[in-house]
Amino acid sequence: MERDIRAAEKYYAFQKREWRAFRLFWVLMGLVVTAAALGLFGSGLLSDKTYTANGSRIDYNRFMRVAKNTEILIHVNQASRNASVSINNDYLRKVRIEQVVPEPTSVVIKDNKLVYTFSSVQNGFITFYLSPQKMGAHQLQISVNGTQASFDQYIYF
Repeated sequence: MERDIRAAEKYYAFQKREWRAFRLFWVLMGLVVTAAALGLFGSGLLSDKTYTANGSRIDYNRFMRVAKNTEILIHVNQASRNASVSINNDYLRKVRIEQVVPEPTSVVIKDNKLVYTFSSVQNGFITFYLSPQKMGAHQLQISVNGTQASFDQYIYF
């Protein structure tokens, strides 16, 4: 009996370190699950952002994943039926535009930006469907009817 107690005491220090490691692991796992639930790895409270200026509103995701489709929703003010949207070329090298709704009247390259022109915007909404291609931090510079905005986005694995 006394020999069993000595053996248990011998491994007690190891067990205390192991318990600390388990607690640390579960705290870290809890933080990861909480961050994911809040939108760090997709859409959610941390990721969904809205920018408003001069009657236009831009809804975008701050955090995206490679090859997981996302969208930028632009709401232009109802006073202007015509709209012009430009996106910086550096951003377009890292993110592929899959579709634009409604169909633009013209698309031109001007001043290292892709400029979309819309002749009639139904209900004031323009949607860009995107597919992120390269990981890392990227800056989206977008202009809606001359109003310039700049956003930092991060693309995960």
